[in-house]
Formats: sequence, C-alpha cells, structure tokens
Amino acid sequence: MTELARFAGGVPAAFPGFTLAQMNYSVLQPSVIKAFHLHHRQTDIWFVPPEDRVLLVLVDARLGSPTEKTVTKIMLGDGQSILVRIPPGVAHGCRNLGDRAARIIYMTDVAFSAEPGESDEGRLPWDLAGADIWEPSKE
Repeated sequence: MTELARFAGGVPAAFPGFTLAQMNYSVLQPSVIKAFHLHHRQTDIWFVPPEDRVLLVLVDARLGSPTEKTVTKIMLGDGQSILVRIPPGVAHGCRNLGDRAARIIYMTDVAFSAEPGESDEGRLPWDLAGADIWEPSKE
C-alpha cells in the first residue's frame, strides 16, 4: 500500500495552493516516449508505482524564471515512491525505461478539455532538449 496524498478540502497537505480538479491514469508501453508538452494554467502532480521505471524530463520554459531553460531528469518508480509537482510553464515528457507497460497516475488542478480555445495542452518538439535527453544517465 502506498499513500499518495491526504486532502483537506481538495488540497493535498504536501502541495499547498493546489486544488484537485482531476485524477488520471495513463499506461506507457516499453521504450515509448511521450514527448514534450506544457500547460499555461495547469499544475500536474505525477506518481509512478515503484515497480515501474519512467524517466521524467522537465524543461523550464517560463520566461524570466530564475531557472529558465534548466533541464532536469528525474527517475520515477524504480523502487521509490515519490510525487513530483510540475508547475505551469514547465515543459515535460517521459520515457518508459522498463521492459513492460508502465503506469502513471497524475492529478491536475485544471480539468481537461479538448475544445479549441479551452485546451491547456501545448505540444512541443520531441527533441526540444536534444534527442539524447531520453537516455538514462550513466551516473
């Protein structure tokens, strides 16, 4: 059993200021890359079960941010249970490094809409941070 979050009025104790609007479950096949995208209004909180292995890549695309253009790679799952908060304006994508389907559970503070003009999903090139970014670190 893994506790993901405790909520009071839709706000997780670990992430003040985030109000839950939607919870999603996604499956990523082995070696598949879900390329970069970003949200202008939406915050994501991601979780990958410890038995799966997903490389999350973040690129700060917020103009004027102290960490603008910073690229961060985080291994999710891989024996650990962590939540990662992805704020609006931070491009993100992931790759399943395991040999079986990986699961991603994520919460958002904006409900998804496919309607043009309402959608907060902005697609970016898969190689935004270079094609080799999707390889696991050798450290």
